[in-house]
Parts: sequence; structure tokens; C-alpha cells
Amino acid sequence: MAEPAHRFTALDSLRGVAALGVLLHHLPASNGLAALPLARMGSLFVDFFFVLSGFVIACSYGDKLAGTFPLRRFAVLRLGRVLPVHLVIIALFAAMEVAAWALGSGGLSLRPAFTGSHSPGHLFSATFLLDGYVPHRQNSYNGVRWSISVELFLYALAALTWRGRGGVWLLALCGLGALVLHTQWISLPVLTTDLQRGLTGFAAGALCWEAFRRRREAQLGGATLLEILSLTSLILFVWFSEWLSHPEWIVVPAAAVVWVFAHQAGTLSRLLGMRWPVWLGAISYSLYMTHVMVLGRAADAALLVSRLTGLHLASYGYAGDLPIKSIELPLVAAIAAQLGIIALALLAAHWCWRLIEEPARQGSRRYAATL
Repeated sequence: MAEPAHRFTALDSLRGVAALGVLLHHLPASNGLAALPLARMGSLFVDFFFVLSGFVIACSYGDKLAGTFPLRRFAVLRLGRVLPVHLVIIALFAAMEVAAWALGSGGLSLRPAFTGSHSPGHLFSATFLLDGYVPHRQNSYNGVRWSISVELFLYALAALTWRGRGGVWLLALCGLGALVLHTQWISLPVLTTDLQRGLTGFAAGALCWEAFRRRREAQLGGATLLEILSLTSLILFVWFSEWLSHPEWIVVPAAAVVWVFAHQAGTLSRLLGMRWPVWLGAISYSLYMTHVMVLGRAADAALLVSRLTGLHLASYGYAGDLPIKSIELPLVAAIAAQLGIIALALLAAHWCWRLIEEPARQGSRRYAATL
């Protein structure tokens, strides 16, 4: 996500809340917090990320890209924002495969190292962020990074559309076409359903910016009520989406939330400007990129304790070609364990942000200024 001249603090904080929603979706359990509909369908919060990204890229770079802003500088800023954390996490996943190959998995894997969705080919496509363009591609090297591969495509498309003077309206046309394909579940090479999701949300976010900029000086009447209504609509959509035929329409409440909270005029916006939500927003990208590693190692720990003690604390199986590990505890213990895992994920994200993400972002900004 870009760093706009005007800081949309409430939106940054909501990005952190959405990252928590994705984390809940990936909790390695079938009860407790993981059983909530908001967690079961938490992958839809990625669509909120796409809408938010479209809004902020349009705000930060739309007019610049339509002018003489160097494309190399734009590329450096975007790549410096997303690649360093991605590469570090991929390296950790690869190191685990090397360790399993050299030392054995200790019973924590049902397959030989570098096989299945952990193959060298999968490592290559994960490293170079190619999986978002392959229909139905399953990859165990930090599966969430498919959205980052889509983001890179969207950055390139934004640069082309604004530089070509088509701007937001050409982008909107592309988004509409992607939405039509997505509602029909037509997945094509390159133009996969993943890319369709990203393009639909990104275009909606850019349109939100156009709508916002046209009245940004006007006062938003009933701001608090609009914040409550828009956020409630998004939460309810996610909560009930497993019973909907077309969950891709989440782009509508997501866009409403982005447009309303961009005004930062209501009580909820003020609450989102407090210290802890702002911190959560700051670490949101690191949280998104690191949480699968943390959750997976928590499941490994539960499996290891199970084998050492004879207690049934976790199970391990497959869903298709993907290995699935699940921590299995009574309800109260499950909730306590899941809260502990969430705390560990937040801690890991904080240090990833502090030691990797933020230094890389600042370094890319300094380098980009020389271009």
C-alpha cells in the first residue's frame, strides 16, 4: 500500500483489523474462534485489502503517474514495500524444507521434503510471485502471497492506465469486466479468479478515491451513523457469505467502508486513531505475511507434544495436495490457545515490521528519491 500525503489513519487501522480477520481464517483448529462464521469466511477480507489498495494508489500516485512521475521510481517504491518481507518469509519456508531433507521432519510431515505443493517448482513460482496467474494453483510456500503477486500486476496496470491518460475510468472498465468473469467463475490463464478479485477491488477503490476527492472539503453529515452502518454491512456480509451464491459482491460493502472512513469524521474513526489500532495498522502487512508461518509452527508444537505425551492435541492430514494441521482441544482450552497463538503472531509481526519491513521501506524511499 502507498504512503499518501494525507494520512488516512482510520483506513490504516481498518487494514490491521482486516489482517486479523485473515489470521482468524487460518487458525489451525475447527472449534473456538476458528469456528465463527467471521473466521471461516475471513479470506474475504483480502478483497477489502484490494479496495483499500486501489484507493490509496489512486490518491498517492494517480495524478503523478498521469504527469511526469518516473515509472522507475514508482516501481522501486512499490517493490521496496512488498518484496523484502516476502523474500524473507519464503526463505524461512525453504529453510524448513532443507532441514527436513537433511535431518528428517521428526514426524511433523507426512511427505518427503521438496515434494507435492512444497516441490522446487512451487518454490520457484512462490519466490517470483507467479501463482496468482495460474488457475487453481495450490502452493504451500506461504500461500497468502498469491495476493501480493496480484498486487504487482495491479501496480503495473495502474501505471499504464494513468500514464496512458485512461486513468481511473479505463481501470474501472477493466474492473467491471473482471467482476463479470468472476461472477461466472471463469478462471483463465493469467486472468485467474484471483486476479479477477484483485482487479475488481482495486478498480472499486480507485473509483472511491474519485468520489472522495470531488467532495473532500464537504462535511459528511451523520458521519458516525454512516461509519456504523457501512462497517456493520461489511461484517454481516462476511458473516453470512458462506450462504451466498456470489461472495465476490463483497466489493460493494468494502468500497462503502473505504469511502466513509476516508472522511475520518465520525466517532469510530476517532477510536481507530488511538494507539493500539494505529499500531495494528502499521504492522498489518507483516502480520499478513508472517501469520501462516507462526500458525503452522504452533500446530507443529501441538503435534510434537501429542507424540511425546500420548495426548491427542492435534491431527495432520491432507486436503487435496495441501497438508492440513489442526490443533484439537476442548472449547475453553481451544479459545485460550488460539488467543495465545494470535498474541505470538502479533509479536512476530511487530518485529518483522521493525527489523525488515520499515527499514526496507525507508531504504527504498531514499533510493527512489535519486531516480
